[in-house]
Amino acid sequence: MIRGLFRLRAYIPACIALTLCGCASYTPLPLSNSDVEQALKSPDRAALVSAAATLQHPRLAPVTLDFSKPLTPDELAVIAVIASPDLKALRAQQDVAQAQVFAAGLLPDPQLSLGLDHPITPGFTNAYTAGLGLDIGALFVRSKTVDTAQAAAQQVRLDIAWQEWLTAGQARLLAVRIASLQQAVQLTQDSRRIADRALARSLTAAERGDLKADEVELRRMAAADADDRALTVARNLATARQDLNRLLGLAPDSALTLADIAAPADAHLNASALFERARDERLDLQAFAAGYQSQEIAVRRAVLGQYPRLMLTLNRARDTSAVNSFGPAISLDLPLWNRNRGAIRVAEADRSRLRAEYEARLFNTRADIAALVDNINREQAQLDQLAQQLPALRRISRNFSAAAQRGDVTATAAETAHASLLDKELMLGGLRQSIAEQRIALELNVGAPLTESGQ
Repeated sequence: MIRGLFRLRAYIPACIALTLCGCASYTPLPLSNSDVEQALKSPDRAALVSAAATLQHPRLAPVTLDFSKPLTPDELAVIAVIASPDLKALRAQQDVAQAQVFAAGLLPDPQLSLGLDHPITPGFTNAYTAGLGLDIGALFVRSKTVDTAQAAAQQVRLDIAWQEWLTAGQARLLAVRIASLQQAVQLTQDSRRIADRALARSLTAAERGDLKADEVELRRMAAADADDRALTVARNLATARQDLNRLLGLAPDSALTLADIAAPADAHLNASALFERARDERLDLQAFAAGYQSQEIAVRRAVLGQYPRLMLTLNRARDTSAVNSFGPAISLDLPLWNRNRGAIRVAEADRSRLRAEYEARLFNTRADIAALVDNINREQAQLDQLAQQLPALRRISRNFSAAAQRGDVTATAAETAHASLLDKELMLGGLRQSIAEQRIALELNVGAPLTESGQ
């Protein structure tokens, strides 16, 4: 009897050692100032070149970066995807999702129970019990748990890819905005110089008594308006550059040389066809579908949870009368009141919520695409009409300038004609910028680059 007790005690260190050998160890990872300072630096350009050439994304192609040349919008888009601090933080969620898949696939640990009874009454021996149990119910739903985690991980991957697509589009949009604002800065500065010269002549004429005070005030107001417009455009340009640096993970004082923006091809846009493409191409809709599939599996798992959970245990025992026994034991829940109905109802409500959110996203996508197509087509018609007027206005401005040099007209008349031309060119540039930005927004809503046919 004593030997049996010692044999039981001999197994205890072995069980403890077996348990400890599979344990993970804690490794501290403190935040250090050197790490933070490194994160605040602009990304290494050699690393960007290497990463851009090997980029893998369902909607973005890899590019060959050459920082000695002006950067195109597509190159800026790839840099943004690689170097954006927000995307780096977002991609860490993918590691969490993969860890959840790993956790879902782990088998449940067996449960070991040990007991010892020392009799107080003389004449009896020590009693002991030992049991080894396993949760059979967890094994029964393990495949559903793994499927749920895998679908959730796929949703996370698609959500990240969608955010990368949006960030790439934002980089392209800022490139278009910067190029347009650079042209607008030059035009507004010309307008300000013309207004300042007109004001100076008016002040001189007023001193001679050749011009009334109210006419001088009109020139002064025009000069102030021109100055405000030039300052506003310059401020918008500086803001766009700062936004681009932030998006690309660059230091605020970084300066990039951007390539000229080619005018997009004038293509007919079909809102219905673009919406059908969006239903197939948009990564966020695919992420919604993956999330819905995950929730479908979660509902099935919750339904399976209404059945009794089975625990199988193998017991080895000896009582105080030195009677040894060995046998299995089964424990299970009695589904009388709970029956997992709460979890089932929550899972079904979540499934209904996801379905409603998916339908709302589809509805808003269709509305956004239709609105963008309507705006682009309307502004394109305005741009075409204005572009037809500009050649005549340029010719008139040149004629007035030549006439002013000959003394046939006043300098004020020539500058007025030139200022009118600059206003039209600013309007034309604004329309081009608006159309280019809205076409990028349309691509973002469709979820893929537009084809040459506009679909």
